[in-house]
Formats: sequence, C-alpha cells, structure tokens
Amino acid sequence: MGHRSASRVPRNVRWLVRVAPLWVFVLLAGACDEGAPTETFELSGVVSVLLESGETGGPIGGARVRFVSDTLIVSETETDDDGRYRMRVLTDFPFGQVIATADGFREEEATVFFDTPQRRVDLQLRRVPGEGD
Repeated sequence: MGHRSASRVPRNVRWLVRVAPLWVFVLLAGACDEGAPTETFELSGVVSVLLESGETGGPIGGARVRFVSDTLIVSETETDDDGRYRMRVLTDFPFGQVIATADGFREEEATVFFDTPQRRVDLQLRRVPGEGD
C-alpha cells in the first residue's frame, strides 16, 4: 500500500521536490553581494540621419547613446557635433543592445557582441514625420 500512495503523488510534484534544492541554491547564489565578474570594453560609432531614400544624411550631434547589457547593466553617453560617440562599457555579459535617441528622430537599436575589446556600432535614425522636414 505504501507503494500505491507514492504513485498517487503527481509526477510534476515529484519533479518539483527533486529540483527544489537546485532552485534554492540558484536563488541564494544570485542574492550574494558579489556579482558576476565584469569586463570593460570600448564601444564607439557614429549616429547619423537615415534619409527616406535609404542614403546616409549628416551626423546627429547631441544624440543619446545607451548600452544595455543582457543582464541590464547600463552605460550611456552623447554624440559630439560630428555624431561620434565613444564609451567604456562595464558588463558581466558580452551581449547587449546599443540604443540611439535624438529629438525629432525615431529610436534605433542594434545588438552588439563583444568578441573583441573594442566594437564599433554605427546607427542611423529616421526623422519623425512632420518634425525637421
């Protein structure tokens, strides 16, 4: 009869009991003060206008450029008058998104993978219709 009562425990509950100690370990490890090791990379590029024709227009000075890692570590800077930006990125994961925004333009983003210490990502922004035409 003891065997029969054990088989009445739903399979998903038995699975949960087996993996629960692993989840407790993962949660405790994530709660530690020490985070994952971080690395520093250099991210640079140019933010420019993307014309309706598909061609590149002039640079966009004063655009905001943010890097957001897949683990949500954020770095940001602004472009100079020539649309250039350069920033040091401290991250614990080599993947992330580069996002450029500027008044009168649609936000643009690109994925970046740091397989080298330096990465260049150029972004082109389209004008919002009716603004700056």
